[in-house]
Amino acid sequence: MTDFWRDRRVLVTGGSGFLGQAVVARLQAAGAGHVVVPRSAEHDLRDRAQAAALFAEARPDLVIHLAAKVGGIGYNQVHPAELYLDNLLMGTYVVE
Repeated sequence: MTDFWRDRRVLVTGGSGFLGQAVVARLQAAGAGHVVVPRSAEHDLRDRAQAAALFAEARPDLVIHLAAKVGGIGYNQVHPAELYLDNLLMGTYVVE
């Protein structure tokens, strides 16, 4: 399995989050050659142009999309449309 990851450029959106950190650690342990973890302060994946710029810079072979806007139960109840839209846009622009 290590050989598979050796020459791969892997983009992990949400790589600094709870789940993302574990995934990045596993990729590094598996010998991934280059793992890219974008920061939302530099690349807002809700913005089509910024998402495209990230992909142009990172040139990934593989993408693991874990980025999400989340909140606690109260925030989710008060802002369901905002959360839905933000996560929909991120997913759309990553796939696009």
